[in-house]
Amino acid sequence: MSYALLSPNPGLTHRTGAPEAPGTTGTHVSGTPRVPDRVLAPVHLGVAKELVHLSYDDAVLCTSRQRLGAHRFAVTAAWPAGTSVPRPGHGTRHDTRVVAQTIRQAALLLAHAEYGAPLAHAVLLRTFDFAVDPAWPGSPDRPTALDIEVTAEETGHRAGRPTGVHLRMTVSSAGRAVGTADTAFDWIPPAVYRRLRGDHASAVDVQPPLPAPVPVDPAALGRTGPHQITLGPTDRPDRWVLRTDFSDTVLYDHPVDHVPGLALIEAAQQAAALVTAPHTFLPADTRTTFDRYVEFDRPCHLTARTTGTPGTLTVEVTGHQDGERVFQTTVTGPFHP
Repeated sequence: MSYALLSPNPGLTHRTGAPEAPGTTGTHVSGTPRVPDRVLAPVHLGVAKELVHLSYDDAVLCTSRQRLGAHRFAVTAAWPAGTSVPRPGHGTRHDTRVVAQTIRQAALLLAHAEYGAPLAHAVLLRTFDFAVDPAWPGSPDRPTALDIEVTAEETGHRAGRPTGVHLRMTVSSAGRAVGTADTAFDWIPPAVYRRLRGDHASAVDVQPPLPAPVPVDPAALGRTGPHQITLGPTDRPDRWVLRTDFSDTVLYDHPVDHVPGLALIEAAQQAAALVTAPHTFLPADTRTTFDRYVEFDRPCHLTARTTGTPGTLTVEVTGHQDGERVFQTTVTGPFHP
């Protein structure tokens, strides 16, 4: 079973082709692309929030897209000032939530606008990997512009149209390569998704009970309040229960029927920070595989295991619900105790 990256935005209508963002020009390409590899398509400026499954315009980080070839694209993004988080003894570093959100948005943008994924279809995430140069300093007082080069591979078809893609990305800022990403996902019609989800197909808009207290001062994780802490304590220092606080609108932009993939990745990042405390662990490479949906109505527990060599540490975070593995995230980065 695959995990849904993010269910369709409530209120979106089914469309046979993805719309252009407001103010763009050029012909929309839907279905299987047939563009010569040496031909550049027009640059499409502006990204509609619907194309990246968000409710608010100011949450959209991607700013343009351009087709470079049959399955090659350029996407730009802009991070506002204040997206960096403090790392004790290491200045500021870019927030991994913002990194992951940018990759998510670029992937959804291309799926809808370039591969014809209907907006009402559910997007099923299989893998979500990204790496960020740990030496790339944050920019707390100024915006950050990004250039994302993407190579795509179609991974499924139905009636001659793509039903899934595998995307590989290279991220640059000010001419410097600062990261990579690799993600694979499919999209399926609403009726198929409802059959797949059964009794859990409806979006949850009532806050589930939250475990308390939070296990750490939010500031120690670069977070502003308890609503941004995704873990609750258990009787073991390497095991936590997942917290799904809907007031964290970075992770819960709108009601969804299961815990979003980015919320699980953030929980794994926090688990890696907690299990390596009091030392500072700088995540450089994050790789996640999703096995099953994580439901809101039952507890999900995360465990962390560390391995590594001098100077480099790997933290393997595994989530279980109802006794079954639901996801696994492996975080690797510099570590100097």
